[in-house]
Amino acid sequence: MMLAGAQVLGKHHARFGDEFPIRFDFLDTFQGGNLSIQCHPSQSYIQEHFGETLTQDETYYMLDCAPDAKVYLGFQDNIDPTAFRQELENSLENDTEVSIEDYVQSFPAEKHGLYLIPNGTVHSSGQNNLVLEISATPYIFTFKMYDWLSKDLNGDPRPINIEHAFNNLRFDRKGKMVQQELISKPYVLEQGADWKTIHLPTHAAHFYDVHRIELADTVTVQTYNACHVMMLVEGTEIRVRVGNKETVFQYAETFVIPAVVTQYTLINTSGATAKVVKAFVKDVDATTP
Repeated sequence: MMLAGAQVLGKHHARFGDEFPIRFDFLDTFQGGNLSIQCHPSQSYIQEHFGETLTQDETYYMLDCAPDAKVYLGFQDNIDPTAFRQELENSLENDTEVSIEDYVQSFPAEKHGLYLIPNGTVHSSGQNNLVLEISATPYIFTFKMYDWLSKDLNGDPRPINIEHAFNNLRFDRKGKMVQQELISKPYVLEQGADWKTIHLPTHAAHFYDVHRIELADTVTVQTYNACHVMMLVEGTEIRVRVGNKETVFQYAETFVIPAVVTQYTLINTSGATAKVVKAFVKDVDATTP
């Protein structure tokens, strides 16, 4: 990024400099437990307290999930912040369980669904999910409020950050607005004879957007001088052709198309429809993909 950041990020290089903006990582809770109930700091808070440039605005893309799997997202409509904090602090002090769904909403996890988690939003992945977390790229500033009484390797409670969390929680993200604004509503953006591009809109607070390209055979994609971070999320294998060179990627492998590449071709070698997620920085005017 320091040597070739302009070639990697193209028209967005001036905004991010040598800091790569988008991260893909996995949260795998199959045959495990729930992730901690948590939130992430606001932009001003992470800058003031931790010296980070970006905060962790993220999304959960569901690669796979069991039929009964859940996503915890947003508050119940009748949330009482004081009562919620008292119960969390009592749990921390006395090692008692919290009835989380009295305070935090849960939704059925849906394969290929996108759940939107702008900073300050209470959230967690339930057990039996394989989540592709698409996120901005700060370090590990996650404020955990409740960790289901989990213990570390020494048998002690894992760190909890109630004070930091309550300095950042958005209690207005509650009730019906959570389903309306924090669960992406996909639609077909464009399509050809044997391919289509699905737009999975992110929240207004996210500086990046998400598309899913579904193809039976091949499709050529323009970069418009932007970097694309990509993953094969359904299918066994695809080839990516840039110029006269092809590279093979397997299911759940991440690859990056730098902005200096003007166009590339996805070639489906899976034998069935392939699905590829593409994340990219939004344009300020949002007039080009």
